[in-house]
Amino acid sequence: MTQSLRLVALKTSPPAFAPEQAEGFARALFGVSGEARPLYGERDQNFRIKTALGAGVILKILGPAEDPRTVELQLEALEHIARMDPRLPVPRVRRTAEGAAHGWVEDEQGTAHMVRALDFQPGKVMDGVEPGPELLRQAGATLARLNRALENFFHPAAGQRIVWDLRRIAEMRPFGALIEDAETRVLVEAVLDRFLNYLPQIGRLPHQLVHNDLHPGNMIVDEAERNVTGLLDFGDMIHGPRVFDIAVTAAETVGEGLGALDYAAEVVAGYEGVLPLRAGEAEALFECIIARHALSATIHAWRCQHDPEGAAKLGGLSALSAPAIEAYLTAGRDAVVAKFRAASASPARSDSAALRARRYHVLGRGLELSYNDPVHFVRGEGVFLYAPDGTRYLDAYNNVPSVGHGNRRVAEAVGAQMATLCANTRYLHEGVVAYAEAITATMPGGLDAVLFVNSGSEANDAAYRIARAVTGKRGAIVMKNAYHGVTELVAALSPYYGAQAQPRMSFVQELEAPDTYRGRFGGADAALAYAQDVERAIETLEGRKFGVAMLLVDSAFVSNGILDVPGGYFARIAEKVRQAGGLVVGDEVQSGFGRMGEAFWGFERHGVVPDLVTLGKPMANGFPVGAVVAKPALLEAFLGKIEFFSTFGGNPVSAAAAMATLNELRERGLAENARVTGDLLRAEIKGLRHDAIGDVRGAGLMVGVEITRDGAPDGALAKRIANGLRARQVLIGTEGPEGNVLKIRPPLPFAREHALILVDALETVLRAL
Repeated sequence: MTQSLRLVALKTSPPAFAPEQAEGFARALFGVSGEARPLYGERDQNFRIKTALGAGVILKILGPAEDPRTVELQLEALEHIARMDPRLPVPRVRRTAEGAAHGWVEDEQGTAHMVRALDFQPGKVMDGVEPGPELLRQAGATLARLNRALENFFHPAAGQRIVWDLRRIAEMRPFGALIEDAETRVLVEAVLDRFLNYLPQIGRLPHQLVHNDLHPGNMIVDEAERNVTGLLDFGDMIHGPRVFDIAVTAAETVGEGLGALDYAAEVVAGYEGVLPLRAGEAEALFECIIARHALSATIHAWRCQHDPEGAAKLGGLSALSAPAIEAYLTAGRDAVVAKFRAASASPARSDSAALRARRYHVLGRGLELSYNDPVHFVRGEGVFLYAPDGTRYLDAYNNVPSVGHGNRRVAEAVGAQMATLCANTRYLHEGVVAYAEAITATMPGGLDAVLFVNSGSEANDAAYRIARAVTGKRGAIVMKNAYHGVTELVAALSPYYGAQAQPRMSFVQELEAPDTYRGRFGGADAALAYAQDVERAIETLEGRKFGVAMLLVDSAFVSNGILDVPGGYFARIAEKVRQAGGLVVGDEVQSGFGRMGEAFWGFERHGVVPDLVTLGKPMANGFPVGAVVAKPALLEAFLGKIEFFSTFGGNPVSAAAAMATLNELRERGLAENARVTGDLLRAEIKGLRHDAIGDVRGAGLMVGVEITRDGAPDGALAKRIANGLRARQVLIGTEGPEGNVLKIRPPLPFAREHALILVDALETVLRAL
């Protein structure tokens, strides 16, 4: 007990001056005349000095044991906050006539007490209000602004040993035994022990100066109870984990008609709207919230024994502790974290059916929604997506967030660069050049020049323009059912749309897909047999006087059903096109950046080095960017003839996002993960041995599963399976000319445990057919 009594704020001990004395101190020290009205203070004696004009001041008389250094900490921090965020509603420091930040007075025993004054903040103390969701979010947002203002401030006194610092739970742990109710005592002691075991992980989180006590009693709201207008009592400030601050407000700001999880979710949502949580903080927040409740109950039990007056003032908070802890533990950490994340991603609670109707009205019914029962997502992290109610879905479909949904490294790179500079490529910028150097370094020798655009569609459009300018020819050769983008020109190069949607263009020729499972040719001679079709295409284009400008191939053959093409096929058709004077373009929008596992670029699997490589989709984890990587002579020849410029292509923010993505891919070994996990996934799916599974193919985390009925392609059955998986919170797509191939291409952090979730769900769906 002796050791714990050294902790600040365990026992409440404010001074006991009369209001008349406080009025005299205010006049003598700060030149403020007015009526003194007592206010609550745990360690300080506080008065509002109400003046005839203006709001007046808060006069704070400190206990004799208060460390002057912590007072300096508070005053310097308040002045720093005012500089960093002048509109943040924190008290402004009043100085004495001599310019000092505080003065001194003596009590009847001659004991010296420090006195300071802060501008009074009008309004209602929030602990007398039942805030609704909007006010709860504003409380979280205000806290986030406070944290942001303090993140570059430090003071030596921030190391004060205060009882409300969760890191002091080891010293408070013995006093859990003082809790009278046996059931509550067991619950609280278990949480205290749980937090002690979790502390090493807390140490890895971002640290800074934190308020550490922003509960409703230290927040002021306006008379309408709609806005936070004041933040009070900076006496418990410490340098500690940022998540401690969020935990206090989320645990103790009780919302009107809301359960413990619900009002906390609203606070967290407001916070993340200003300052997103970093990796590990969401999980730690769960632990810190229940630990804060357990610590409150423990301190209350100690005060009941040694400080009854202080215990009475803490009784209301302590009464929340056991029910809140039970609510959190019953839900479980994963579910609570999912709830927080879902709330953070949704600015307001949204009914999915109503949202669908609104979408139809403003976006039209022709814009496709996936699945018979469309999904509504508000947040993503890693390989998971979250619905508004916190339901978690395994994403085995979206290849754009290649390094994972909500990747903090990419998000922070975008935010930092946007806050610094966003311009175009007509200015020098280190980040743009550095990324161009980095991406060409991943390519085979000779592919050393980059043309930046905004998407894969624009990259393929630019590649065709380069090919025309360099070769002087117009003809293009693509695969049947190929998809390369949405611009008018690239749509003409995309038979995927069908003849009715996109009329066939005479300068485009389509090659028969080299399908060794269902196609005309198989065996050792399949590559040669399929490659002969390119001779027909070349002859046709030359006969029409177009010649051959380029061959455009998606090296994963995704829209053809993710084919396992015969070895040497791509190399053979590339050679014939070059002999005809055309360029070879590798469309790596879907197959690149390590997705195929065994090689960083899909074309490398085929033994081909293209003349041009087009990039998009996963290049910056969802941030709009695309590029053409070219042999320098080709790009120089093009730019010598055509003045090409893209306003946003290659801007510093895009470059920062792309560089962060590339670094994540390399440092986390995601290409190797794609190889290992993809091999496992294909083997497990083959092991299901279901009649509907005709073929399993692909490479890395680009997997195609051909669905058949009696040996024939069955697109309707494939759709049923995809929708069945959706009902079991697993997302895939369908692909191929007949729509009968299950398309599995998840974010690249997709690992063994995720693959097994998918396979288990697929087995369940297949059994139910």
